[in-house]
Amino acid sequence: MPYFAYKFLLHGLLRLPDPFFAALFVLVHPVYKALHMKRAYGRVIGHLQKCGFSERTPGVTARDVFKSLYWNGIDSYRLLARIPSATRRVRYENEQVIQSAVAQGPVVAMSIHQGAFENMHRTLCRYSEHVHLVTNTFKSGGLTRALREVRSDPHLSEYSPEDVGKVIRNLFKTKGIIAMVVDQARNTKGNLVQLFGRDTTIYLRLAVKANQMGAGVVTFRTFSETVTGPHGGKRREHVVRFEKYYPPRFDQNELVQSIAKEIESWIADHPEQWCWNYHRNFTTQNNS
Repeated sequence: MPYFAYKFLLHGLLRLPDPFFAALFVLVHPVYKALHMKRAYGRVIGHLQKCGFSERTPGVTARDVFKSLYWNGIDSYRLLARIPSATRRVRYENEQVIQSAVAQGPVVAMSIHQGAFENMHRTLCRYSEHVHLVTNTFKSGGLTRALREVRSDPHLSEYSPEDVGKVIRNLFKTKGIIAMVVDQARNTKGNLVQLFGRDTTIYLRLAVKANQMGAGVVTFRTFSETVTGPHGGKRREHVVRFEKYYPPRFDQNELVQSIAKEIESWIADHPEQWCWNYHRNFTTQNNS
């Protein structure tokens, strides 16, 4: 599909009302479940059981997870497209954490694939004119171009995974921010940690390296919640919450373990909004 078709389709779909997407989910979910029971859907069921979320009161189901991924994904791209009805529903908390960190020097700002995570790098453009983001391309050049355009911001620079050295150089040159999500990665080594008593891999090597070179590390997360609007109706709001600041040259092992504990607590707070379906969750390969 050519670039302009992707662009038209993306922008057109994002402006459709919520009732359309709600009806679409009701239709699509049973089909997706049937086709993916031995793949992503089945993985989610297994992970929720092994981590104890299925047995909690109330329990979290695979349907809850995919419904949250669905709505958070829609809202992510509405936010990237700067649709006013979406941007008005974002709430920022603890902004002094990132503001203070940026005032002191270069920062690695890291999070996970939870909530409306596609919008996280755009959020960071509120706090620095130099945000650096490593992205992967899709097989379709048209789709890659369309998504890059909707992600774009005057303060954002995108890099390929092969340009990590350039990313670090530019971070210190501009005294800006590297934006990272550290619970998923391709073709790179990670750090072995435990989440909910299970061995897994998170990808903090770039953050640790930059920290040892003199950059601070800020952790932050996003999640959605249903609130009562001014006229009594229910609506989804997206919270962006900055959590902790780790100063430059922090103890490497303590940094990794502390961030792992943060990630575990974030998932536990909103388990239905984490990407349990990722095929490499709770794997330990490629660590050293």
